[in-house]
Amino acid sequence: MAAMITPPGAGVKDKKRAILEATLAVLRERGLSGLKMEEVARRAEVGKGTIYLYFRDKRDLLKALVEERTWAFYREVEEVVRRKAPFFVRLEEVLRRRLAWVQEWRGLWAAVAREAMDDPTPWLKGLHEHYLRLLEELVRSGQSEGAVRASLSPRATAAVIAAMGCTPSLEVEAYLEHLMEVLRKGVEP
Repeated sequence: MAAMITPPGAGVKDKKRAILEATLAVLRERGLSGLKMEEVARRAEVGKGTIYLYFRDKRDLLKALVEERTWAFYREVEEVVRRKAPFFVRLEEVLRRRLAWVQEWRGLWAAVAREAMDDPTPWLKGLHEHYLRLLEELVRSGQSEGAVRASLSPRATAAVIAAMGCTPSLEVEAYLEHLMEVLRKGVEP
């Protein structure tokens, strides 16, 4: 039987991921004020000092968590935007994933970002800009297939979609259904 060889860096990625996942779990349960490095280490099954091998301090850990979760979401959105499917099918899937992401963070995202940096505004705008570009690409593809009025600005329409898919005031499915109806009526030729 051949011995399993672990690729270089695999253990590092696993530990780093475990630390980030443990951080998110503690944040969900205890909130930002209850985030203790000892608890993160215990849940990640690493020594407290191991956390500091990957992250300078709590702020660095929180910034890495926001970036990791945000870029994971953006990769999902990019896959949906570039899928071969009708515009409204892709739009609904993007919004469904956006609402799931918002629910996952349950209001923690902005607080974590603020805690991670003195002024997170430029950094957050930079992250959000990528999402807007993906939505703009989606709108342009909808215009190409004739599902979205050509007279609409792709940039402005992307910004409206981004803003509308943030804070559901109804049960998620009801909100998504209503949001899709509003968007369909608003963008169809």
